[in-house]
Amino acid sequence: MDYIFSFTLLAFIYFIFFYRRWNKTLHTLIINSLMYLYVVMVLYVTVMPFTFSFWGTNNSFMETANFIPFRDLRLHYHGAAKEIILNIIMMIPFGFLYPSIKKSGVLKTVLTTLLFSLIIETSQLFGVWLDSSRTRIFDVTDLITNTFGGFIGFLFMFFIKIWLQKK
Repeated sequence: MDYIFSFTLLAFIYFIFFYRRWNKTLHTLIINSLMYLYVVMVLYVTVMPFTFSFWGTNNSFMETANFIPFRDLRLHYHGAAKEIILNIIMMIPFGFLYPSIKKSGVLKTVLTTLLFSLIIETSQLFGVWLDSSRTRIFDVTDLITNTFGGFIGFLFMFFIKIWLQKK
């Protein structure tokens, strides 16, 4: 039920705030809608459902956070390498789509990817603070790997653009 609310809210936001603004040209509508759909899917994987508990807070929420880069990998935690690879792959579309929409260079794309990732990680930390049953945690490794994924996505976009210009 929480997912239905979350997706309904995101669909409402799309149609009320973005669809009319992006519906100027077909290209603009498609590329911006793809980015919106991508962001919704990332939110689905990382922070949904959006739940709010006002009955109390988890005062030990900072204990769930990991501030040591690549700690899980160095300690040979099960699935750590897979999680790193998946985080990189998850952010490649952002690094590809964002400069296509905003006409930005590598530095702005990488910094925006870092900011997007920081918002996700902070939301996860905030979610654990509001609801101790949440299993998502803030992880600095995710910030690093997500940002690297955005960089790889930018490189893909850059080289595809060069390849298309040569044709």
